[in-house]
Amino acid sequence: MTDVYHDVAVIGRGLIGAAAGRHLAESGHRTVLIGPPEPVDRRLSTGPFSSHPDQGRITRVVGQSRPWSIVAARSIARYADIEARSGIGFHRRQGLVFAPLDLDSWIDHAAGLGSDAHRVDDVAELTALTGIALDPSVPVGFEGPPAGSIDPRALVVAQSRLAAAGGADVIESAVDATRLVDGVVELSGVWGTVRARRVLLATGAFGRELFIALLAGTPRVVRRPRTHLLAETAVRDELPSLILGQPPDERLEGLYWVPPTRYPDGHTYLKIGGSLASDPTITPDELVDWFHGDGDPTEIDALRRSLATLLPDLRVQAWRTTPCVYTGTESEHPMIGWVNDRVAVAIGGNGSAAKSSDELGRLASTLFSPAGWTDDELSQTMFEPDIA
Repeated sequence: MTDVYHDVAVIGRGLIGAAAGRHLAESGHRTVLIGPPEPVDRRLSTGPFSSHPDQGRITRVVGQSRPWSIVAARSIARYADIEARSGIGFHRRQGLVFAPLDLDSWIDHAAGLGSDAHRVDDVAELTALTGIALDPSVPVGFEGPPAGSIDPRALVVAQSRLAAAGGADVIESAVDATRLVDGVVELSGVWGTVRARRVLLATGAFGRELFIALLAGTPRVVRRPRTHLLAETAVRDELPSLILGQPPDERLEGLYWVPPTRYPDGHTYLKIGGSLASDPTITPDELVDWFHGDGDPTEIDALRRSLATLLPDLRVQAWRTTPCVYTGTESEHPMIGWVNDRVAVAIGGNGSAAKSSDELGRLASTLFSPAGWTDDELSQTMFEPDIA
């Protein structure tokens, strides 16, 4: 592919980038969507890595703010259409047990958005139904389907397939170099060269060199390392997703799990993750080494102990761990907006973007429309990019 001209080039084919590519293509923009697949062996790859190589992420309307609940509800409402048109299933409807520190606020944020989220009056009954050993003194809520989980790997494939069906060129490889030539952005890689009038950067925790080349600066984001613990176990269809604000192990300040899900190796794992109270961060130069490793031993031990407390009858056949990184922003909302007249960004998922990625990608795509951002409920100022 050489000297192909596009209206928009989306760099980053993760959850937000693939969604943006689909919405741009289906809106009539001549689009190219560029990004490599996940590494065959993360221990041998030099990256870029991403957060979507995984089988399970929680989906829910309840959330930490009204904007997060809005983008989640809009995305969830389109899941069935994406599945039907792509032929790829990715949504499971197990429901969600949630016990954040501000339970009533989470429920209020979801009001009027199609959620049945409510406070659970009889925690003992919920424990009997689910097998989760919940602290009866802690306020707990439940959100029924369509809350549950999604397969982020499958969602990226579905979005990429629909982007291609909408007319986008999809390049499953990385961008190696960029430059401005005759007023357009030229992008090149092992696949050749493309040119685009405008660019959307959706590169997650990586892409520092691209930002510097195109923007002479980088977004003010904090990269937070996280460890996923995978407990191989039997399938338990009745187990819902879970979010706790006060985990059993005090070394954690938050915890979640995704119910047992079949992974590509043919085994079924319950995935549990969280955040250490110490809240470590990582620099761009440390990213590759982090993804070559097995995660944080302290976090792994805290997660194992918490799982044993919450599901005392769970029989675990084997354990696996995988590293992950999410990008945090000061606003705790993604950055979606123009940085200059040619380059826009859509980054900073704050650990909550997977379930909402279709709407975040759609919002990013509207930046390239003649009308621009016209959302009645979400002000663009909430998502204003902050570039150092």
